[in-house]
Amino acid sequence: TKTIDVFSLNEEQRRAFTIVANHAVSPRPEQLKMYLGGMGGTGKSQVIKALTYFFTERGEKYRFMCVAPTGAAASLIGGSTYHSTLGINPFENTTATTLAQVFDTLKYVDYIFLDEVSMLDCLNLYKIIKRMCLVMHREDVPFGGINMIFAGDFAQLPPPGSGSPLYSGN
Repeated sequence: TKTIDVFSLNEEQRRAFTIVANHAVSPRPEQLKMYLGGMGGTGKSQVIKALTYFFTERGEKYRFMCVAPTGAAASLIGGSTYHSTLGINPFENTTATTLAQVFDTLKYVDYIFLDEVSMLDCLNLYKIIKRMCLVMHREDVPFGGINMIFAGDFAQLPPPGSGSPLYSGN
């Protein structure tokens, strides 16, 4: 409740924060795959800040990571692009060294917050899932077993280019 008070979370923000916080302190919970939606200004960034604070206060900042599709979106949440974090590039130069570097980045991460999910097309979401499964040596579960929190507004920012939006039904 300290974090909820510090960030003055409203009811919806509190609900989203509590789902992740309770999951994080539960012994051996199932994989969390969560979508946090809402129009711009509804407070998704406030939830990110509260979760970052929560993990930091527990001395577990290493368990939580924020990523986004663009550098501008990533900088707003104190994260990095999913491309750089996961070693995904247009040339698909996957080497053992690259995979080992990505594993070193993710080996203690339990939660990834992916903001502006509406900017992902179907192919890039597939690439993210495939890379995480490969890196974590867990091809039996989505995202290599890492808990995922997606945020964004599907009515706001479509994916650049000609890829199929995630919400298109394709």
